[in-house]
Amino acid sequence: MHFLTRSIARILALFLLIGYGANSAMAVEAPYIVVDLDSGKVLAERNPHQMWYPASITKLMNAYVVFKALRDGRVKLSSQVVVSRHALDEPPSKMGFKVGTIIDLDNAIKMMLVHSANDIAMAIAETIGGSEQGFVAMMNAEAARLGMASTHFINPNGLPGEGQYTTARDLAVLARALWTEFPDRRELYSITAIRSGNRVLKSANSLLERYPGSSGMKTGFICASGFNVVATASRGGNTLAAVVLGAPNAKDRAELAARLMNQSFGSLALTGSRPSLASYRGNSPVGEAINMRQDICGKKDRGEHEADGGQNAALPSALQPRVQLMEPVVVSILGVRRPDGSIMTPQEAEAEEIAAAEAAAAAKAAKKQKGGKAGKKEADKKTATKPTPREKPVKAKATDKAPAKPASKPKIEIGVPFDSTDFAPLPDAALAVTQ
Repeated sequence: MHFLTRSIARILALFLLIGYGANSAMAVEAPYIVVDLDSGKVLAERNPHQMWYPASITKLMNAYVVFKALRDGRVKLSSQVVVSRHALDEPPSKMGFKVGTIIDLDNAIKMMLVHSANDIAMAIAETIGGSEQGFVAMMNAEAARLGMASTHFINPNGLPGEGQYTTARDLAVLARALWTEFPDRRELYSITAIRSGNRVLKSANSLLERYPGSSGMKTGFICASGFNVVATASRGGNTLAAVVLGAPNAKDRAELAARLMNQSFGSLALTGSRPSLASYRGNSPVGEAINMRQDICGKKDRGEHEADGGQNAALPSALQPRVQLMEPVVVSILGVRRPDGSIMTPQEAEAEEIAAAEAAAAAKAAKKQKGGKAGKKEADKKTATKPTPREKPVKAKATDKAPAKPASKPKIEIGVPFDSTDFAPLPDAALAVTQ
């Protein structure tokens, strides 16, 4: 649709063709699209109609349904969201609050959009939709009404599952709807971190602190999807949205989004000849969402933890050095509902959690000490029955070996298992920053 600059073309060359099926020669390049949020014009695209797993970008549709409920007066920001057993059982990334934890909707939205908390996304869905299934039906109804013809949701958070798919074009439609219909909610996408108790949980959207004018919105990651992002930025009175799907790592995802927006900001004068997003429809080159698991998670070194190495190192980065824009936004709970119906205050809940953590640590230490004594006793027993030096050369005893390295101090958790929305096991920068 447009002529790529040389730097963007070189980056795109690094996005490997994704094979479709183990025995198929079909392949498709990872999709992207850039749109002007004001005019709705498409400024750049590649395979925008290819079906793809949305991963945690699903939470943008969750938010859209919530914002409509707020606007219609069906709920308030002070409405209570309660963590159920079903919500708590969702895999990371998550807040991990115990069953019965009560959060107001305002804080729950921030936890979902900034930390990409799957458990809170589920709790919100159950609160507003009455059940997960009821809320997902609302999500799909809104997708159909917005004209997202190639999108279908099966859960409210984007965790892996057959039948959950979208396209870059459809996600751009959703981004524009969120931006234009709910301008009073825009600041939610630009929060760089939240503080919950003594935990600081950073947004995975590195563009917020590395791309001037960035204003959100949401990243997503599961093995099947690769690294996805819907990113918005403003410059000279114009606001663009870039959707990048299937990047091989978090760094390339942010780099491509930044370069695409740089180029598109420079070509805004040509929007008169561009197609409109609403009428920009097409068929998926491959008739199902492509599974990138083997390409993304089948390799030991996936690259997102490397600083500025790899083939991209030869190119000047479109990203600026990281700048902290704001202090973490404090989020909190209202309390915890006990099985008997009484409410535990946040202070009581925190004290209980600390006591439980200390008890678990003490039990672990006792088990380790007991295991150490048993191991020493067994080693002494084996030593006593060893042959004499005349029969066989004496090997060094376990106690003769170099002393074992002391156990490392606990580290701040910065990642979660591969099949997680949003966060990968390792960061892509030296300062322990997630994607």
